Amino acid sequence: MPSAPLGPSSSVKAARIRLDSWKEIADYLGKGERTAKRWAAERAMPVHHVPGGGHGSVFALTAELDKWLLSEKPQETDSSIHVVAKQPPENGSGATRSLEDSPTENLPETPPPLSSPFWRFASYAFLTITFAVAVTYFINFDTANAYTSSFLHPLLSIMKSGSPATVSDPEKQLAHELYLRGRFEWNRRTADSLNRALDYFTQSVVHDPSNAEAYVGLADTYNLLREFTLMPQDEAYARAIAASKKAIALDDSLADAHRSLAFDEIWGNWDFEAGQREFQRALELNPRDPITHLWFANAFAAPGWFPICLREIDRAQELDPASHAILADKGLMLFHSGKTKEGLELVRQVELSDPDFLSPHRYLIEMYLAFHDYPGFLAESERAAEISHDQVLKDTIAAARRGFQQDGERGLFHSLYLAQKRAYAEGKLPATYLAITCARLGKKKEAIQLLQEDYEKHNATFLMYRQHLDLLTLKDEPGYQELARKIRIPTPEVAEAPPTKRG
Repeated sequence: MPSAPLGPSSSVKAARIRLDSWKEIADYLGKGERTAKRWAAERAMPVHHVPGGGHGSVFALTAELDKWLLSEKPQETDSSIHVVAKQPPENGSGATRSLEDSPTENLPETPPPLSSPFWRFASYAFLTITFAVAVTYFINFDTANAYTSSFLHPLLSIMKSGSPATVSDPEKQLAHELYLRGRFEWNRRTADSLNRALDYFTQSVVHDPSNAEAYVGLADTYNLLREFTLMPQDEAYARAIAASKKAIALDDSLADAHRSLAFDEIWGNWDFEAGQREFQRALELNPRDPITHLWFANAFAAPGWFPICLREIDRAQELDPASHAILADKGLMLFHSGKTKEGLELVRQVELSDPDFLSPHRYLIEMYLAFHDYPGFLAESERAAEISHDQVLKDTIAAARRGFQQDGERGLFHSLYLAQKRAYAEGKLPATYLAITCARLGKKKEAIQLLQEDYEKHNATFLMYRQHLDLLTLKDEPGYQELARKIRIPTPEVAEAPPTKRG
């Protein structure tokens, strides 16, 4: 694992744009957490609460803090806000006054040291404008959602038009180095590493707004943040689509950009035909990209497509045999295609190799449930909740465990149903998750109604779990058949997977 890009006084450190806790916010301000919280409550300091993250889950954008600091006139004397300069002593005294109360002629002749608040604010202002330029060029205002625009608008308004300045070779080199660091973190696929990747890719864009690879990095990171963190899906896909389209606008020959857009067209827009075209383009440009083969296989995994998708995921494994993500996804695909024991063993192998990787735990939840291994189901659910910091999953599985201890299988599902229904009523749980439990309990009508709701909301969870074994028990129900027809997946007979080259 690489060290931090630079030390605390470095320009890369200064370019960080997101602070993910009260401690980080307070450290950035040079204050204690109580002061930071008080400023947010009493003086409208811009701090955002993470959706679904609980009362204490907050983040702040450094550019917004900088703008607030520059415009704020605190009522209390504070060395991090006021610049204090020594005045010529009067009557032998060494009294000092604030610059804003001092006449111009009393200003010191020498400039403040680089570590002084003056230069801190000057650098903040510069970074605010620089970041605004970068964001202006990667966010598509027509596709970005209201949540995105709400906290980016103050920055975008600064530099909404114009062309980016020429980027020097050292800046381009630094941008590329930041991009490579972002890819390292992205490949680790944990909540913390993905947030670090987001920082690195954003910094790369700041240093070189014409770097198409960095926009792909942003798109790919948003695509995984909705899976490995609690980022809302609609927010993640809106940002990913904007970033991938920007990358293509900068460099249409970049295979990774088409791959990312293909992913977003399917899971974000539910457009399988557009997604297939983008996958086709990506594989024409780079047939040796394992992620393209993997994402193609996952997108089209369904009865009739399994032979094609298994072929594609085998190619992904050949190109990157060390990838835990590919192995885990292959195990799940084997499981769904009817090779249940082979799939189970492969996912178990990945779990043993990388216990902190979230995907195998999630896959084993479904697998153990199918085999009626309820202790395994509960243990994997608890582990997944711990890794993902998912409080809703933690609470619902705690209820299921209590029910299992009291009344076995019947108690487990009855308690799980009640806990999930409460979370669903509070808007904390996608309807599809509750529908899976309803199907298991034989509540077919309620399950179909819940699936209909997620379909109408365009919730990607509905697409992702359409092959869940419990939901497939509804396949003979007219309501379920109608929903299945609405998902326009091309037939494999007329939509053969893109031809690729081996070697």
